[in-house]
Amino acid sequence: MKKTLIALAVAGVVAAPAAFAATSNVDVYGTIRMSLDSVDSDTAANEKWNVVDRVSRIGFKGSEDLGGGLKAIWQIEQQLNSTAAPLTGTDSAFGNSATRNTFVGLAGGFGTVLIGRHDAPYKMGGSADLFGDTAGDAQGGSGIIGSGNFDMRVSGTVAYVSPTFSGFHFAAATVPGEVGNSANDGVMDAYSLVGVYANGPLKATLSYQDHKDLVLDETGLKANVAFNLGDVMLGATYEKQDNVSGTANRDKKAWMASAAYNMGNITLKAQYGDRNDDLNSNDLTRWTMGADYNFSKRTVVYALYNSDDANNVDEKTFSMGINHSF
Repeated sequence: MKKTLIALAVAGVVAAPAAFAATSNVDVYGTIRMSLDSVDSDTAANEKWNVVDRVSRIGFKGSEDLGGGLKAIWQIEQQLNSTAAPLTGTDSAFGNSATRNTFVGLAGGFGTVLIGRHDAPYKMGGSADLFGDTAGDAQGGSGIIGSGNFDMRVSGTVAYVSPTFSGFHFAAATVPGEVGNSANDGVMDAYSLVGVYANGPLKATLSYQDHKDLVLDETGLKANVAFNLGDVMLGATYEKQDNVSGTANRDKKAWMASAAYNMGNITLKAQYGDRNDDLNSNDLTRWTMGADYNFSKRTVVYALYNSDDANNVDEKTFSMGINHSF
């Protein structure tokens, strides 16, 4: 499953890993993710080869002890793009600043409150996707789960994350003043919720999101579950979106299942997913299989094969990549 489950995200905000380089009260972290891809599509005359930056990023974060168990927290994170405009160099590798989770907040025994730009709780509920930030990524705007407006990193959000009680915690966020419908400019123009239960080999999340800044409320409901059985991991996700893009009776249904098997430094992975859009030619079936080799906790190489069938148009991708975190 994606490593952005909200429990991990909150832990990363409050306490930086020891591997991060620290200067005074600022922790510097990031990841470089590059791949070499071969794409063969029904819509292209020839097979295409590309070097792709798979959402490399750099970030800065820190905290200040305010006493009484209370601390101030902050983070600035920026996506990189080392493959922008190859050969010409006309595009910046940085683009606009602070495009990823960038916020300030307070954390204590009551939980965590933050304000700024952050993944919506719905997104952070994760999915069964084992190939995040690769050519087989199945959670996102053009993927199986969270397609359209639901795999969101939201600007201008206010979020709360509860403490953990017997393996359960929840998070809620609201986005005030959305402008999709000028009549709506209140504090709850869009909101997102997730409940997370993680105990032993079981992890389960239930997410809900409502966009009130459209003519009709666009809503999403997502259920996700994962089991760790020794060296085997199984995952499954189901999602239903209603009134997609504010269109009455336009619904989406999607599901995905995945499995992984660890053999020392090698992890074998496979997944299958299907997305159906009631009123639009926007259906997608995707299956992916691949293997990771972990040189260390920070350096991984991988190979994968991904097959997409989007409205009877086939596209096959073979990808080899390397990821390094710092």
